[in-house]
Amino acid sequence: MARILGKAADIFVDEFLFDDETNGVEIDIDNGLGDVTAFADTDATFVEGKAGFTLGINGLWSTASENYDGEMFTDLTAADRRVGIYPNAATAGERGYEGATNISAAPRVSETESAIALNVTWRGDTPLGRSWSLMRNTGQGSGTTNGTAYQAGAVTASQTIVGVLRCMGSSGGVDRTLDVTIQSASDEAFTTPNTRLTFTQITTVAAFEVQTLAGANTDTWWRARAVVAGTSTPSFDMFVAFYIRTT
Repeated sequence: MARILGKAADIFVDEFLFDDETNGVEIDIDNGLGDVTAFADTDATFVEGKAGFTLGINGLWSTASENYDGEMFTDLTAADRRVGIYPNAATAGERGYEGATNISAAPRVSETESAIALNVTWRGDTPLGRSWSLMRNTGQGSGTTNGTAYQAGAVTASQTIVGVLRCMGSSGGVDRTLDVTIQSASDEAFTTPNTRLTFTQITTVAAFEVQTLAGANTDTWWRARAVVAGTSTPSFDMFVAFYIRTT
């Protein structure tokens, strides 16, 4: 089990950033070992079953923007919400954790004259991804931005790349647009970039999307690319993450 202090951490649920409402996380990884010991075996024998994880996120009740209480109440009946945890904040180059989850418990507890706690337990039945933050910008403005290149490694035929795009909000004219891709290359300079994932164009509302692509791919360098267009000084509060998982 890993414990993460929430002071510097960024904690996302889909397109919502709840860093101001949460103050601690516990991560419990479950490998799901199964006992396959036969009658005449000398020693116990096990096989690795389906991976899973539990995220215990401690927070404080709040109905102010981003409406932590309301969003958690909605999530009681929502399926496969994407939780992202970045212990040192989600700035580019930092490592974090990403996974599809469902709420298994959401207790609200308090004592007289104290703050109301809202502690949420998330449960995932797929492996928890060890992700890279490729791009984090609270004011992604007009033009094309190539993120910093990171050497995350090649992708084998039995692996899949997973890209996560979160847009927490935007401002500017009604014609503003954000187009994001994840690229790979064989060298850090991206002499010949290859577009691997293309996200749906984002306009005036907050949005969230996950894209996947199965291997193989020999490129070892990865980056995000963002293109912002529109009038009246368009700006997007956005975040791009990426990881490689075993299919």
